[in-house]
Formats: sequence, C-alpha cells, structure tokens
Amino acid sequence: MPNADKLLQFLAKCKALKFGSFVTKSGRVSPYFVNMGEVCDGEGISILASCYAQIFKEHFAGKADNLFGPAYKGIPLCAATAAALHKEYGINASFTYNRKEAKDHGEGGVLVGDTYKEKRRIVIIEDVITAGTSIEETMRTMSAIPNAEITGLIVAIDRREKLGDGKSALQQVKEKYGIETHSIASIEDILKFAPAEHRESIEKYRLEWGVKNE
Repeated sequence: MPNADKLLQFLAKCKALKFGSFVTKSGRVSPYFVNMGEVCDGEGISILASCYAQIFKEHFAGKADNLFGPAYKGIPLCAATAAALHKEYGINASFTYNRKEAKDHGEGGVLVGDTYKEKRRIVIIEDVITAGTSIEETMRTMSAIPNAEITGLIVAIDRREKLGDGKSALQQVKEKYGIETHSIASIEDILKFAPAEHRESIEKYRLEWGVKNE
C-alpha cells in the first residue's frame, strides 16, 4: 500500500482527518481539516513513524543522522521515527527536540536528546504545513546552534496552499534554505481519498488556493 494511502486511511479512522467546513488560521474556509493531536495511541504513532521512516530511508539514508522534532507535536514524532528507522531499516539515527523555554537548572539548555556536541546532519520532522510559520521558528532556533546542519524536512501533510508569492510553504522553505523537502501526503492525495460527496468542494478549494503542480 502506498505511504500516502496508508497514512490517510489511519488518519480518517482515528478522526484526525475530517471533512466538512473548517476555518483555518488564515481565515480560509477549508473543506478538510487535519489534527495530528488525535493520534494518541501506540497503533497511531507506530503507523505515523513507519511512514516518516520510509520517506527518510528513500531520501535521506546516508545523508542525515539526526531527527529534530519541534515542540510539542514533533517530540513524539521524532522519537518514534528514530525507533522505526532502527527497527525497519537498521538505521540508527539520533533524535533531538526543544523546550519552549530554556531550562536553567539540571542539564539546562533548550535542547533535549542529542544536543549536538558533534556535528549532525538533521532532518526536521513536522506534522502539517500550511503557511510554514513553525518551520521558520525552527530554522531561526537551529541557526544559532553550533554543529547543527539542517539537511531536510519531512512533513506528514502538505496542504500545498499558495502564499503571497504564489508558492507553497514547502516550496518556499526548499528555495530559501536550500534543503530537501518531502511530504508523506498532500491535498492531491486527500482529494483522491476523500468520500465522493466531498471531492467537489476539495477540488474547488484546491483550484482557488492550491499551488500549481511543480
């Protein structure tokens, strides 16, 4: 089963992928909504991690050795993906995540896990990308950390919505930072997967707000 189909089937099953009418942060009325916070059990995180691990294996094996998960949703994603990489492909990548605020006692600092005492080639693990705001925050954070070399980004769902310059957030990140960007599934996959009664509204939304195919 293709990675996208596997992911979308599970997200629909656990109600993380919903169809209807939803107002997004940008104010657009979307015919679908994805909330990865609904993935909260062993089965779900295992499926997600397996999908991320497959993308990593295909595109970053030998080119990256660390997974970074931005707080908060990225924390379980990067840890579970590291475990899936080792179990399914024998790839032993370290993982790192950040605190929202630096800790001033104990081990201190803003990073947890592999704190980059040596150079690491890093793939960021994110859930859903629309405007790319959280990615920009992550890139600013990582740019100040020695030994942290961002190699790529993997997101579960790329909504592929055009921003002010007509490009999607994933396209902007790829061009601005010169890194590889990949998604497990996109709005095109959701359109094919959606129940028949919702496909017309999703296609209309895609034509109005979606970027053109690359």
